[in-house]
Amino acid sequence: MNLNLSSLNFPETPTLHILLEHNDQGNAIATVLELPNCQAEAPTREQALEALKQRIETRLEKAEILSVEIQPTSIPENPWMKFAGIFKDDPQFDEFQQCIQDYRQEIDAHTDEAYLEASSVREDL
Repeated sequence: MNLNLSSLNFPETPTLHILLEHNDQGNAIATVLELPNCQAEAPTREQALEALKQRIETRLEKAEILSVEIQPTSIPENPWMKFAGIFKDDPQFDEFQQCIQDYRQEIDAHTDEAYLEASSVREDL
C-alpha cells in the first residue's frame, strides 16, 4: 500500500462549522465539528464563540494538517466474477428467463388486483 502525504492548501479564510448548544444551566457550548474535542463553554453565546476562536487559534498554531491519499497495490478480484456468463451457452437459459418473466407478470397482476380492491374499499368508507 502506498501513502502519499502532502500539505493541504487552505484558502485564505477556511470555513469551520460550529455547533452551538445550550446546557441545562443555560450556558452556551460551542463545538467545532471539524476538530474533535475542540469546544468552549461560557455563560453567553458571544463569550462561548470568542473562547472557541481562541482555542482554535491556539490549537492550529501547534498543528499541521495533512492530506493522506491511500493507493492500494492491487485491486482484489470480485469473487462473483467467476460466475459471470456461465449460462451463456445453456439451451435452457432462455426458457428459464421466460419463466421468471411470466412469474413476475403473475405477481404484478395479483398486486394490481389487491390494490384495486383496497382502493374500492376505501371509496366505500
